[in-house]
Parts: sequence; structure tokens; C-alpha cells
Amino acid sequence: MKFGLNYSKVAIKLYEEGVIAPDVFKCPAWPDLISQVKDRYPIYIHFPLGVGAGIGSAIDGETKAPADWDKFEKLLADTGTPYLNLHLHAPLDRFGLNAAGASPFHGEQTLENLIRDVEGVIRRFGKERVIVENGFNLGPDPLYPAYHAEIARQVVEATGCGFLFDISHARIAAMRQGQDLHEYVAQLPLRAIREIHVTGMQVVDAYWLQRAMASGLSLEVIESYIGPGGAWLPNGMTDHLPLSEEDWAIMAWAAAQLRSGAWAEPWVLSLECGGLGPFWEATFTEEEMREQVPRLQNLFQQGFT
Repeated sequence: MKFGLNYSKVAIKLYEEGVIAPDVFKCPAWPDLISQVKDRYPIYIHFPLGVGAGIGSAIDGETKAPADWDKFEKLLADTGTPYLNLHLHAPLDRFGLNAAGASPFHGEQTLENLIRDVEGVIRRFGKERVIVENGFNLGPDPLYPAYHAEIARQVVEATGCGFLFDISHARIAAMRQGQDLHEYVAQLPLRAIREIHVTGMQVVDAYWLQRAMASGLSLEVIESYIGPGGAWLPNGMTDHLPLSEEDWAIMAWAAAQLRSGAWAEPWVLSLECGGLGPFWEATFTEEEMREQVPRLQNLFQQGFT
């Protein structure tokens, strides 16, 4: 199992200094960036692709249009990225998905749309190369069916694809339902895991707002991401932040599940903290990266080759 980390300027600096040693850097699917770094650093791509519109294909979350498969096939080939990831989404939720007016709360329609779209992608790439990621909906609504654990499991079982398990997304989905995390996770397709994402989760209080604004971001921009219409949870928490003591306890539990064989071993487990741009740079400092990346890598790679 490899250990991955979001590509960022700080991460590369510490990597070149020998302070951190991730096996791979997780990069966005930006052709210009990939052409600059693919021969210099070990990388793989996380694709901005969503399914759930029921169009028999995926939507590119950056262009809000059906995926340009020639573009993504080239990126896969250029980087040796082993899987094409798809984000499971509800009709009309995120990524510009449009399902002809289907309600995001309609469970049967949601499942039908997801299966149709994943199967369409599989016809092009094969089920062995496609993985689907669990998610959650932004804003104040209750959890949409697309983000229920049993829906993710049914999509994987129906299509034969693999599973990208985002632990923080599972935590948020469970919180939204008032469900115990372990109960929620137990319903996911854990034997089909091919990749895992982890982050810290913290309450976004005055400290975090000040830290983000100090990076040059306006309050308007910050609230567009984590405000009332963004990723706020009822308790004011959000993900992609440094790990707290509570997070470390969950990481220890996850590592134990992997070592015991209760969860399938992924090809990579990636820390999704930091990144490119002022917002993401503000969420994970050099000091935090120095302390947390080696500790997390050691925790998860003990007992694995």
C-alpha cells in the first residue's frame, strides 16, 4: 500500500528536502501541471468526474459538460494512474448534473442513474479500472440517497467496479443522518476498496476564518465554500483540515481495520490536505505537514509492503 499526499508547493519543497517521503503525490487533472511534473515526481491523478445525471456517462466537474474521454485517457496513460475515479452524486447536485428534473431525494431514480452512468464508463474502460467515491451533499438539506452507504454498495455490486473510500466523507454523511460512524461504514463495499482518502475535520471557528483571510481570501469567497450554502455541518465542522486528536483516534481505528483484513488493502491511501491555490495552501501549513505527514504515513504503512 502506497501513501499519497495532495500535490502542493510546500509538499514538494519538503519532499525535495527529505523531510517527508510520500510514495506518490495526488494531482488534479490539469494537463499543463501534469506535463510539468510527471517526469520529476511520482504522481497520480484524481479526476473531477461525477456520475448521477443518468446520461450513461460522466460529467466533468470543471467544465460542467460530458467528459472528454480522449483528454482523460491521455492523462491516464501519461501518468500510469491505475484507476479512473467517479464521484457518486445525486440528480441536480454538484458538478452541473442535470437529470431532467429528477428529485435528489428520489432513491430509486438516483440508484438507476448512478448504475447507468457507471456502466457507461465501464464499457469504455473496463470494470477493473473504474472506482466510485462516496460523498455527501452541501448545504442544509438532509442527506440525499446518493450518499447513503447502501447506495454506494449497490452501485459497486451491480456494476462490478471498485470503491474509493473517503473516510471524512463517510464521517460527514453519518453526522448528517445522526448515525454512528462505524454502523455507516459497515454498510459500505469495504471488500471492494481500491483507494482510501483521509483528512482531518475541525470546527471552523474564528481562528480558521482569520487564518483563511490572512491568506488573502475574502470572507465572501470563504463562505462560498464553507458558508451556509457550502460544506458547513450542523456542528460547524468541515474536512480537508489538519488532524486533531479525535481524527488521530479514527485514523488508528482505520489502520487497525486494514491490518486485520476487515477492509481490502488499497493501492494507495492519500492524505487530502493542502493543495494548489491560496485557500488550500492556508489549510495545511509547512509546520503541520512536517509533523503530521510522517506520523500518518508510519501509522498506516506499518505491517504493509
